[in-house]
Amino acid sequence: MNMKPQTSPAPFWAFCVTLFLAVGLPSIGWGQIGGEEEEPEPELISEKQLNQLLVWMVDDKYEKVLFKAIRYIEDSETSRHPMPYLYMSKAYMGIHNSDDPDLRETYEVDKLKALKNALKYGTKFVKKDKETEYVPSELEYLETLRAETIVAAETEMDNKKYTKAKSYYKSLRTLDKEDPGALIMLGTNYVLLRAKRDAELVWEEARNILLDREGRGLTASQSKLLKYAIIASIELMDEAGERDMALSWVSVGNDLLSGDRQFEAVKRSIGA
Repeated sequence: MNMKPQTSPAPFWAFCVTLFLAVGLPSIGWGQIGGEEEEPEPELISEKQLNQLLVWMVDDKYEKVLFKAIRYIEDSETSRHPMPYLYMSKAYMGIHNSDDPDLRETYEVDKLKALKNALKYGTKFVKKDKETEYVPSELEYLETLRAETIVAAETEMDNKKYTKAKSYYKSLRTLDKEDPGALIMLGTNYVLLRAKRDAELVWEEARNILLDREGRGLTASQSKLLKYAIIASIELMDEAGERDMALSWVSVGNDLLSGDRQFEAVKRSIGA
């Protein structure tokens, strides 16, 4: 009896190969195979480089700080690091408070150019610090910047330069989005600039913050600004013929400033 030789089941193996090629191997890096962890991202700016900026600041070498920090800011990689913006801000603030006549003239301190630049880079520092890694260590400086800005804003209010004042209050809001006084004054300026819808939005923010925090947890300059904002808004809204708006801030003031001599005086002045 003749036996036919057996043949391998080619169709089955062909199917397996096809399936293997279609699915493929899982993507495994050599580091995973060896049990190694991925390397951390390199530093954008080294500690040594940041320390150099600090040394120059301590030595009042503000222009050196500006020259070096702006190079980090203009570089596409290092521009992501928050600290160069902080040092730019601090250097401009140093110039703003400097007694050096040449520095003051060069950076137009008397026109508040240095302060405006300090504020510009201070707000950028806060924005760049998305993980809030650096801001908590710089609260003292930010409070100094805030206090100087409040003085400048109030000067513009006294001069009835409401567009300029609005710009300062917007920046204060960027420094701390839960600054109720800055929000109130921003809204007041919007009304004076005929943007009532914008005023309503920021005033709603301010009221919600005050309801939540009842004026607690504010810095010294924020507390001072809050009192100023309530009193100034009552006066300005009454003068602008917006009595209902004025009375709405009287109501807020009754909760926060009851018994305060200035507040009680402005209430009497508008017959509230």
